[in-house]
Amino acid sequence: MPKRTLSVRNKKIDDEQLSTSVHTRSSTKRANTDETVPAKKAKIEKKTIDKENVPKAQAHPSNSKPNQFKPVRSPAPARPAPVIEPVVNDDLDTSANDGDDDDDDDDFNLNDSDDDDVEEVQVGSLQNQSAAFSTNNDGQDHPTNKQYVVYENMGPNKEQFIVSKTARYWNKKYRRAVDNSNPDFFGMYIHNDFSAYGELEVVENCIFDLIKSVFLTQQRGLGGMKFSEKPASRVNYVLGFRRLEVLTLLLVYTDGISGIDDGERFSAIMRIIGACYVTILRGLLPQAMFEKNQNIDRNVVKRLATISKQIPNFKQVLEQALTIGHMLVTIGDLCSTYTKVLQTVYCNWVYIMENLTIDFNTKPTHMQNNLWTALRHANSIDQSQLVDGEPETFELFKELNVYQSEYSFGGYEHDISKWPRSQRAIYSLTNIHPSIDSWF
Repeated sequence: MPKRTLSVRNKKIDDEQLSTSVHTRSSTKRANTDETVPAKKAKIEKKTIDKENVPKAQAHPSNSKPNQFKPVRSPAPARPAPVIEPVVNDDLDTSANDGDDDDDDDDFNLNDSDDDDVEEVQVGSLQNQSAAFSTNNDGQDHPTNKQYVVYENMGPNKEQFIVSKTARYWNKKYRRAVDNSNPDFFGMYIHNDFSAYGELEVVENCIFDLIKSVFLTQQRGLGGMKFSEKPASRVNYVLGFRRLEVLTLLLVYTDGISGIDDGERFSAIMRIIGACYVTILRGLLPQAMFEKNQNIDRNVVKRLATISKQIPNFKQVLEQALTIGHMLVTIGDLCSTYTKVLQTVYCNWVYIMENLTIDFNTKPTHMQNNLWTALRHANSIDQSQLVDGEPETFELFKELNVYQSEYSFGGYEHDISKWPRSQRAIYSLTNIHPSIDSWF
């Protein structure tokens, strides 16, 4: 019995101690009733959990099986980057009117050493020779230069027709613009020379795009975008020749510009066109190409070999430019002598690259008649035959300033697709009625 009494006594003491400790803890947590001491605000700790690194766990155990987390697979090692040939991406761009093609200066730079140029082109050639043609409705990619497209059996003698992708893109755009300036396509009649002036407007836009993409650079100023002339070392003449190709194809489609009723304006635009050709060719080719060549210089041969790889249709574009140029400069009095420069370059090219000497007394067997006529006429041109009597310097910006001082240059005034319906209705053929005072 004494042991039971001792046990009860100890329990009572424990209960008192427990009660005392509870009372003490509750008193320490009692709210402060002294208003002179500001109550401290309880701090709330925001617990952030990294959801990606902490797996979710069930709050209460259950009979269900715990979630099985799939292990995260490590990413596969990256494939090595493919070796890409150096190509020129100058197409897509498009103009200040479209945002152009500031055509970037990614082309091979002819101002670099010839050895570097040849090496760059050969790398692309070796890669392309092992690849098959990528055929589609728009021709086949050129086997050694992917910036060009080949069309089979479309040349004058059913040979290959080669065109740059730059020229193909812009040619389609400018042809649509020419069609939009033809009242016949809209069932309208405005005046007899409207289509001719519309074609001239498109040619002017083409020349402006050429100058802007090759010779100018854009700079943002306080008044908006401004153009400044590029340093000579930054001018990309390979791109410039592709732009000449665009102009050549457009002139074939717009031979109606000679139908405008202002002969002086036609002569002025032909001088600008001639300056475009000569300026770009002078920057692209060695100086020896502009003189009658009898001796073949090794450095000139090396340079032309590089150009023929960068511009595989160089000779073809020259032939087109000579043919359409002869037709335009022989309308009325002689207004430009640029075809004589083209003829000299062409004869030197075939002499060096094909070992062919052109005798103007004997027509080559496989030469087209229109090309032969153009070459013979260009060979007979003399500066003294110019209608205004002033020799041409072929300075592009000088000729452009003279033209702009007299005439408007480019724009969309003749683009009927941009006219409102009310303006089109004025010239609609349905609103034009024959006069009641007919002679009969």
